[in-house]
Amino acid sequence: MKRSRPQLLITALLFAAATQASAQTLGLESNIGQPAKATPATRTVFVKMDDISYGQKSIDVKPGETVRFVLKNEGALMHEFNIGKAVSQLDHQRKMAALVKDGTLTPTGKAKSIVWHERSGLGDSNPPGIPEVVEAIHDDPNAILVEPGTTKEFVWTFSDSANLNFACTLPGHYQAGMVGEFVMR
Repeated sequence: MKRSRPQLLITALLFAAATQASAQTLGLESNIGQPAKATPATRTVFVKMDDISYGQKSIDVKPGETVRFVLKNEGALMHEFNIGKAVSQLDHQRKMAALVKDGTLTPTGKAKSIVWHERSGLGDSNPPGIPEVVEAIHDDPNAILVEPGTTKEFVWTFSDSANLNFACTLPGHYQAGMVGEFVMR
């Protein structure tokens, strides 16, 4: 079967659009950078989180620079440090709202539940199995949750993408102003 040039072009464009859409579904945006590991030369930026604000409204970064963020949550609520463009952060807000609505996330942390594993070969037992505490998963590569009273590190290598923000996408936090911008220099 032979395809004409316009059909091949249309197929290539559809594949590219699907690839980008699936990357954004996975929490990735094209060309915003990537998670990294800190080295001795990595610059460190301290970010204070409060209810409901960041300690700074802008952070200067260079294209290709790796930055180690030390995130200290001094507030009473859990917060997120999400790197992305405004459009993807608005989409991520819907996902975070769904996680809060279904009880996976609480205002102060990740929900924990108990899963019972069956005991084998022990006959009748009380309790009926072995309990395991399971914590909710939030594994977006461009974001980290920081519970109240904790400090976490997040290392990121920036691309040359403009219009990048850092934001908390938990329900109501972004709308209350918990968003800042990365200034490319």
